[in-house]
This record gives sequence, structure tokens and C-alpha cells, in this order.
Amino acid sequence: MSTNSTTAPPPGHGTGQSRPRPAHPAAVVQVLEARSFTEGEPRIVLIRAEPHWNGPRRLPLGGGRSAHITTAVSPLAVLDTLVAWDRIDAGERDVLAVLTDVEDADLGPGLLARVYRNRVYPIEPWAVVRRLFGAVDLDPRLIAEGWAAEALIDAAGQESWPKTPGTVLSRDTALSRLAAGRLSTAAHRLDPGRLDLHALLAWSLAPGAVERVASLRKQERRGLAAWLADPDRVGLRSHQALTALFALFEAGNGADAVPMGLVCAALWGGKAPTGVDRARGRAELKFGGRRLDDDTFAAFGAETEDYVRVLLTARSADVTEDEPVLPGPDPRALMARADVLIRDMGAEDAAAASDLLETGQQARYGAVARVLAACVPTDPGESPAERRVRDLARAVERLAGHELSRLASHRRTMTRIRMAQRLVHWLAQPPATGFATAAEAVQQHIATYGWVDLAHGWISDGDHAHPELPGALATLSTAVRARRHALDEAFATRLTEETRSGAAPRDALVVEDFTRRVLAPVVKPARASSAGSPPLLLVVLDGASAAVASALAEQLRTRSWAEYDPVTDTAGDRQRRGMLAALPTITRASRGSLFAGELTEIDQQEERRRFAAHRFWGGAKVQLFHKADLRGDAGHALGGELAEALADPDIHVAVVVNTVDDRLGEDRAMSHWQLNELLGMEQLLTQARTTGRALVITADHGHVIDHGTDKENVPDALSARHRRGTTPASRGETVLTGRRVVAEGQRITALWDTGLRYGNRQAGYHGGVALAEAAIPVLAFVPHGASVPKGWRELGPQRPFWWSLNEGTVPGAPAPATTPPATTPPAVTSPARRTPSAADQRKRAEEQQAAEHESGQGALLSFDDISTAEPPKTAAAPPQPVRAPASAAEQLVEELRASDIMSAQLGSLPRPEEFDTVAKAVRALVDAHGILPVTVVAEQAGKRATRAAGFAATLQRVLNYDQAEVLTLTDNGRSLRLDVPLLRRQFRIDTTGGART
Repeated sequence: MSTNSTTAPPPGHGTGQSRPRPAHPAAVVQVLEARSFTEGEPRIVLIRAEPHWNGPRRLPLGGGRSAHITTAVSPLAVLDTLVAWDRIDAGERDVLAVLTDVEDADLGPGLLARVYRNRVYPIEPWAVVRRLFGAVDLDPRLIAEGWAAEALIDAAGQESWPKTPGTVLSRDTALSRLAAGRLSTAAHRLDPGRLDLHALLAWSLAPGAVERVASLRKQERRGLAAWLADPDRVGLRSHQALTALFALFEAGNGADAVPMGLVCAALWGGKAPTGVDRARGRAELKFGGRRLDDDTFAAFGAETEDYVRVLLTARSADVTEDEPVLPGPDPRALMARADVLIRDMGAEDAAAASDLLETGQQARYGAVARVLAACVPTDPGESPAERRVRDLARAVERLAGHELSRLASHRRTMTRIRMAQRLVHWLAQPPATGFATAAEAVQQHIATYGWVDLAHGWISDGDHAHPELPGALATLSTAVRARRHALDEAFATRLTEETRSGAAPRDALVVEDFTRRVLAPVVKPARASSAGSPPLLLVVLDGASAAVASALAEQLRTRSWAEYDPVTDTAGDRQRRGMLAALPTITRASRGSLFAGELTEIDQQEERRRFAAHRFWGGAKVQLFHKADLRGDAGHALGGELAEALADPDIHVAVVVNTVDDRLGEDRAMSHWQLNELLGMEQLLTQARTTGRALVITADHGHVIDHGTDKENVPDALSARHRRGTTPASRGETVLTGRRVVAEGQRITALWDTGLRYGNRQAGYHGGVALAEAAIPVLAFVPHGASVPKGWRELGPQRPFWWSLNEGTVPGAPAPATTPPATTPPAVTSPARRTPSAADQRKRAEEQQAAEHESGQGALLSFDDISTAEPPKTAAAPPQPVRAPASAAEQLVEELRASDIMSAQLGSLPRPEEFDTVAKAVRALVDAHGILPVTVVAEQAGKRATRAAGFAATLQRVLNYDQAEVLTLTDNGRSLRLDVPLLRRQFRIDTTGGART
């Protein structure tokens, strides 16, 4: 369809009168109302029109008059009509209107003498238009559209034009109503007030749109196209896109308008590859040979992509299978059609480069899979090549940039790929095969290896988004399991030795001491509601591993819960804690020991009795509830007794949730949990928030997931992962003896190899001594705004530094100095295993949060790090490698020290503040990748927690030079966020180092 407006006369102009048009009642009334009848004049009016009438046979006129309507197809028919009218007593005021296509010359003087003024009256189109719209005058620009009058009159047969506001009918008002009326279909009604590009693209998809356009006369079709694409109305870019759209309709290909727009985006867009000229030529044929330039095709493609993105966004919200399909066009179907068209044109390379077509996403999935497989080292002792890791980052970034990758349907696959990328980052760290103590291994598992297990669980679930992806994930899984296999073996060796000898760091947290060391300091006050002592909610997630706890802690952080270190009787850095399970790592032994406060094996009733009877509660009320107590009656989320206890601030509540442990007996385990998937957990959290309870979440033991295991046939199995030990230990086993073995004779044989089991295959297992089974997570949270138990210290984000995907740390570089000792050479004690001075402790606290991004975590100390026992002199470590994050922080601090602006900012403070104090805060924030709790920043700078808010205000005054938001409060004022690039710009620090003059 041409977009050039025309003022060419209608057919027949200059060669006689124009062809007769169907007469609209308004046109008939207009002709008759314009006539004044004098006494004695004939009241028969001939009107030139098609001799067909579907309207009423009688039309009312002004002044109480009426018009009778009839038709005549020839001069003879006109004569018959006149004779018949003479015989009718119609009244003096009635008028006869005769619609005829006969011209004056054909009627002759005799017939003309018997009609009004001796002539055939033409219909005056614009006069009729004025009448139809109730207008006094017409916009000259509308009159210039010579085709529009007849179109408006014709369309009035289907449309009831609303009266125009004011006295002048404007061009845009008339044509917008005309376009909406002429183009609307039964399935898609256009809005005259919204005839923009997106509205017309949506209309093009409606059934019948092509037929509606084809039914219009050529002049009207071109005129509407010209007005709709008028650059003064829609802008240049939409003008170009609409020009292409109407060209497709003119060529009969309007039904494929949106898919063809996507094709144009692939062929003429900025990412179009070279060598697509042939494909472009084939695409141009779809536009009927119209001479459209490259800019027009590119604009059409870009605007169509924007429209499809809108459709995708509308459908990107989570929709369950039970919900109806969203109305409107399906963007995935349009994209699939575009893929078919572009393949027909032989332009697969262009589709592969597209940010929108599924072919483009599949190409990027394939690229990620290939690079991921190339990252995995063949030797478990090797690390991925730095170049490969960077290639993977770029490939994942390109995949994430694809529009389809943002959809909910691809969310899990994208998460799985990012988990794979994190595992590659972890593999890039130097491997370790030994631990100084079992407690150190447990703490490192909480800080690092539990996160490895969380990510590994995601990739082990498998994914078929692309044919090459399952193989790449399997290759990575094999490498991760090989590295973890070595760590589990090293842990089993250390645990076996310590259990046999009874040696352990004095301050190491073990399950039998949990209630005394973690809970008692909170519960001990005589009344739970006394000032500064909030009531406690303990949730024991039976069988929850560190991986499960890591995922749940992240969810709690997003729900306005602040995390704390709940261990108050130990010096050293604040950290998320872990503790060692009782042996064997089964519920009867380890959970019984947790509630009893000593190594034992008891049932649920005895757990209740022993837990409530501890002397160290100091007389406070403590109640323990098990699985059956969680289920309420109809209409109640929780059991009545449990709900009453939670509502009483004088009662400390403990609840056992068995969902994780129960799931292990199924065919397929859950490697990543949501809070709402744990029985009663959402309700418990709601009650805890309502009553301001401090929340402690722990487990009795962990578990390992079956990622492919071999069955060992043994005669004395007591669980899937431990046995009596009546026969010698074999591969993957270790013999445990000593007081912490809760079994007959204080002796068992347990599996440490996660690839072995004794019983039938199921989703997961416990009872062995792999790290994931023996390391118990300890989480402590307080809802924002609630009282914090005395001695609890707020924690920053707890993800390991390699978890971050956006910070540009050199892959494969040595881990930060405070990374858990698992990344150091085997059998070498961590550098911090000398007796630390107060300065050393502060320094390590600063470094603890290294390499965090958003909620990333720095390294955590092992249990012997916090022990007061003097370690062997042979424990000294070789010099640490310089880590990139620390050097970056130190470099920034030195650049600030040399900055004149910094000196001026410090000098403007009402109270003097040393630069070194500010430097410590900046260093801590930079090492934490920009965000830390206010209390942590204050402590790192050597300030008391009570002065944290005031110190934060001072830091903002110093760093927010010229009112720029370099340092801002976030998380409802609980955390500080440092914008390092803005800090450099404001203080005129060159990114290459050194202050600018």
C-alpha cells in the first residue's frame, strides 16, 4: 500500500460526472434540507446516486416535513415514479426524493420540467460530512484529502460518527475515526485515539485484517496509509516502520507483518552479519517490490522488536499451569514464524545473531555449553585456564542478554548456568587435600563447600534447553565431585584421628554443646520478655545440609531478616557458624544429643523432657514441638498448642521440621529448597516476626544427595551410610572409635565416599562422615526492628567471594588471604593459627568480607582460629600471595590520602576525624564489594557499635563530596553502600591510579 497521499480527482473527473455513489440517509437529508420550495414548485427532487436504497422509506426533515425515498434506474423509471407520485395524496409539505444514476441530458426537457428546478442534484460530499459530524466548518487540510469525503460518507453506513467538539472538523479527528472504522475487524477493534505503531502491529495480527484492507478502494487505501504514516503525526522512525508495514499489506503479506519485522531486525539490525545481501533480496520480495531503503527496513525491524518485547514482558510474570492462557498474541509463536521465514531466506547466521529469535538463544546456549566443557580441567588437581573462564563469562553474558533468557520459562536454566559458572570460579582456586582439624573443615564447609554443594545440586538436576548442555553440565559435575571427593577423604582422615584420640580445639562447636553455648545465653533471663532479651524460636531442620541452609539464609535476607553470629563465648571474627554432628550422623544419635545437651540416643518424648529440664535455662519456659504439632485443624495453619506458645512472649519455642529428611527417602532429592516448601516454615516465620522473636535455624546432621552411587553389600549395615564394623574397612570407609561415637562399643564403620551406599537407592542419605553429613549449619536471624540478644554480632553478606559473577576478579588468581584454608596447600595450617593480637584480629575482620558482591561473603575463620590454645610452631605458613581485592582497596586508600579534596572534606567536619579511621571504613567496604552493615563498618574502623549511626553520618559527610551519593544508607538504614566509581570521579582519582591534579 502506497504511503503517498493523493489529491487526484476520483474516477470520471474531467470526462463527465463521477460515478454515482450509494446514498447515505444523511446525504439525502442534506440535499433536501438545502432546498427551499416556493409555492407551486414541484416537490420532486432528483438526486444523483446509485439507484439502490436500504434505508427507511421515509425520512424526517426540518419543520415537520417528511421525505419519501424511491429509486429509478432509467428515464422510463423516472417517468413511472413521477406518475405514481401524482396519484398519491402526500400532503403539501412532503417531498419525494428519487435516487437515480440517470444524467440530465438523458431525461429530456419534458421530464425535467416536472421536477424541482429542472435538474438532477448531485450529492455534495463535504457538505454531507459536515452534517454527519455536526460541524460548521472543515479543516482545509481535510478538504485537501480529496478521497476522504466519499470514504467518510461510505463509512457512515457502518459507523455512527460522534459529533465533533467545537465547530471545526479537523483532519486528524475525521481520519482517525475513519481509519478505526474502516480497519477494525470483528476480533480487533481499533481505538481512534491510539493509532500508533504498536496498536497497528497488534491489529495486523487479527483475523480479517488483510481482508479489511483489501476491501478498500485504492484511493482510500493509499490515503489512509499516508495519513497513518505521516511523519508529522508519528515521527520519522514510526513513519519508516509504518511505510514498511503498509507495503506488506499492499503486497498481500500483512498477516506476516510482525514476523517479517523480526526478520528485518535480523537482516538490517546492528548485529546483522556480513553476507546477507541475498537474504535481504528475498525479504524485499515480501514487500511487493516497493523501493524501501535500508533505514526503513532497519526501523521496521527495531520497532517490531520493541513491540514483541512488550508482549514478552506482559507474559513474563509467573503463570501457574492452572491459570488460563493470557489473552492477546503469543510472542513465542510470532518468533517461531520469524525463524521459519528467515530459514527459508537462507539467513540462519543472521537469526543466530539475534537478541530476540529463538535461533539466537539456541546459538548462545550452544556457545555456553561448548565453552563450559572447555573450562573443565581433565585433571582434578588442575584449575581451569584463565582464558577459558573469561570466555565463559562473555558467553554467559551474551546469553543473559537475549530477551528469551529473561523469561520465567528460562529462569531455572539461567540459574543453572550461573551456578555452573560459579563452580568454574571455585575450581579456579588452588585445590586442597588436608585440614588442620576437623572443626576447621566444618567451618570451611559452612563458608565455602556448602555453597559448592548448593551450586552442584543445581547442575546435577540436568537441563535440556540445548542438546549440548547436558553433556557440559555432566563434565563439570564430574570435576566438582572429584575435587569434593578429595576434600571428604581429607576430612574423614582428620575426623578419624581426632575422634580416636579425643582431641579437638577447645572452642570448637559440637552438637552436644549447642543448647548450652548458643541458646542458653538468649533463654537464660528469667522472663523472655525482659528488656533486651527477645523470645527465641529455634527451628531444627532435620537433615538440612549447609547447602540447604545457605539457600534459606539468602531468602531470609530478602525478607528483612538480619543475620547475626550467635556464639558469644568465643573471641575472634564474627561469622556464620557450623558445628560437628554426633557420630553416626543419624537422627536418633545427633538430634537426641542436640536436645539432651550430651551425647546420647533418645526418642521424641525424652527429647522434650530433657530439652525443657536444662538447668542453664535459668527457670525460663522452654517448649519443644515435633512434626505432628505443626499440623493444625481445618482453618488453622499450625497446631493449637504450638500457636499458643508462639503467641506468648514468655515462652521460648523449639520446633522440629522433618521435610528435608523425609524427602531423602523419595526417588529424587531436592537440591535447593524454598522456605515455603518446608512444612509450617512460612507460618513460623510470620509468628516470629509478629512477636519479635530471635530466630535460630540449625539441623541435627546434613545429608548427601545421590548423584550416582554404587551399592556396597555388607552384612552389618545400620543405615545407608554406616555399619557396625564387623569386617575390615574397605574403599570409601573409615573406622570411627571414641566417646563421640554414639553406638555400641563406641565404634562404627562409616562411608565418607559420597558415591557409595549400603542400602537401596533413594534420593539422598546420611549416617556417613562426608562433610555434607557431619557439618551442621547454625543460622541466627532477627527481624528488622526487633530487639537483638545480648552479645549477638551482626553479619554482613555471607556468600563466598568466588560466588560473585560481576566483579572482574582475575579467574584462577590466588584466593584472598582470608579464604578458608581449604584453598591452601595440604597439611599447612592457616596463617592465622598463631595467637592473634587485637590488631591482627581487627585486620582479619576487615579482610573477612573480601570479594563480596551484593551479598557476597568473605572468608570465615576455622574453629582453631578462635581457639586460645597455643598451636605448634610448625604451623607457620609461607608468605601469603597478594590478592587483587586487597591491593585494589589499599591503592584506593592511598589515592584518597593524597587527594586535596579529601583533606578539605576532613577539615570541614565539626568534630575532627582521622583519615586512618575513614580509610579503614573505605577499605572494608571496597573489600566487601561496596556493601556492609553499618555496625560492621563501624567495628572495622575501630568504633563502638553504639556509635555506628553517628559514624555512618560522618562518613557520608566526608565521602559525599558536592552532595553526590557516594555513600548511601540502604536496607532501611541498616547497611552502607559505597559507589566506588563515583567516589573516584568525585575525588578526581584517575582509574589508572593516582590523584589527578
